[in-house]
Amino acid sequence: MSAILDLLTVAIALAIVLGLAFFSLKLLKRVQAGPASDDQIRYLRALPVGQRERLTLVAYRDEVFLLGVTAGQITVLDRRTRSPEEIAAEARAADEARMRAAQPSAALRRLIGKTLARERPDY
Repeated sequence: MSAILDLLTVAIALAIVLGLAFFSLKLLKRVQAGPASDDQIRYLRALPVGQRERLTLVAYRDEVFLLGVTAGQITVLDRRTRSPEEIAAEARAADEARMRAAQPSAALRRLIGKTLARERPDY
């Protein structure tokens, strides 16, 4: 009886330690990431032009960069400032993509039914 009680105590302590470690790692990741900012480099497109070479289009703040990427180096080939209209269009496209992602797909509706897909069932 004593061995079972000791084993149960160890299992509970292990569960508590693992839970604390899990939530500590989650909190640490959130704190290290910091607040969301517009200082992120966004990948737009890439075009392979050889075995290990490619042209890559990236956006950073209000500029779009055309980069030549090889095995040994990265070269800025062109740099252009984006207009406010382009920035607004990109923001609208991102909002529309988020809205589409939030809506359940037709396959999901067929799979789980209209009630679970937040739709009113047909009676």
